[in-house]
Amino acid sequence: MRRALLCLLLLTCSHPPAPKPTTEAEAPPKTPAQLVVGRLTTLYGAIEAGDADRVAPLLTTDVMVFGLGPSDTYARRDLFLVRLAQQLLPLGMGDSVQIAGSKPVVGLGAGSRSAWVFDFPRVTITHKGTTSEWLPRLTAHLVLEDEGWKIDALHVSLGIDDEVVFAPDAAKKLLPPNDVLAERGPDSEELVGLTRRLLEDFEVKIDRTSERDEFVQIGTSSAEVFEQGPAFKALVRPQLPAIRKGGYQWKIDGGLRVHRSPDGKTGWAAANVVLRIGVGTRKQQTLPAFRTLWVYVNERDRWNLASEHQSLAVKEDLLSPSTPEQRKAWNDRRTARATAPVDAGVTESLKAW
Repeated sequence: MRRALLCLLLLTCSHPPAPKPTTEAEAPPKTPAQLVVGRLTTLYGAIEAGDADRVAPLLTTDVMVFGLGPSDTYARRDLFLVRLAQQLLPLGMGDSVQIAGSKPVVGLGAGSRSAWVFDFPRVTITHKGTTSEWLPRLTAHLVLEDEGWKIDALHVSLGIDDEVVFAPDAAKKLLPPNDVLAERGPDSEELVGLTRRLLEDFEVKIDRTSERDEFVQIGTSSAEVFEQGPAFKALVRPQLPAIRKGGYQWKIDGGLRVHRSPDGKTGWAAANVVLRIGVGTRKQQTLPAFRTLWVYVNERDRWNLASEHQSLAVKEDLLSPSTPEQRKAWNDRRTARATAPVDAGVTESLKAW
């Protein structure tokens, strides 16, 4: 009888009973952002383990990949995995790779079935007993399929100093990157047109930059990393007259590949781009072509730029580990992020760097 009264009392009490301890099986389901971060974590783990086979389930079959070298442009998963397996071979022969300092920033399209992410991890490589540190930049676009989140566009790069880009022998050191597959996915006409307009008129780029905190602009230089849409606009809008006076002209060199996510909420475009500076043929300078991955988000029936990642193709023998200045900047960024609010593995973007 006392047990029955106790049960009745608990049922009618205004305060609910204390929750039972949460077990692993009862843990709340992960958010879409957490799942996206988890895919990136799995990718890093596969690289550290030297296991290219573990990367395959993370990618769509027609994934777009930009890597570091001139030939590292891929339009299919299988071709990329063959190259990745070759690059990971030394890990089974005494070399090692450690990826640390990952603080990915995730943006989600409406409905949370497509996303983009950017990250600036620290990579330590030990080769023949010698250790070096590298600071790659990574951006990616992901779509939610039956098997889970998959990357359908990926860009990994290292920042290259402007002194190298503007040097007289830049064309010899910075070889033209491989062509991008000319391909337009279903319902991608708007993204094709917007990509061309962004290149033709920098004011359009400013106007169509998303106001979201998850916006990022990554240039070819290691110093050209700018986060948060409003901060980027405030930085570059005053430079618009100088850009026009300087005769800056961006043009696609070769194919343009554009895909829209199946849910129609985000999309991406990839191409090689050539920058020309100067007015008139005598003053004009043409810089080495660079790879660009644009990510777009549909906001109130208007496509806006959520991420832009530019990089130069550099031969392996010309790649250099991070400099003390770059490491200091990386540490400053990490310190700032450590004090920023974190929600489900998603770090709030910082002000322009």
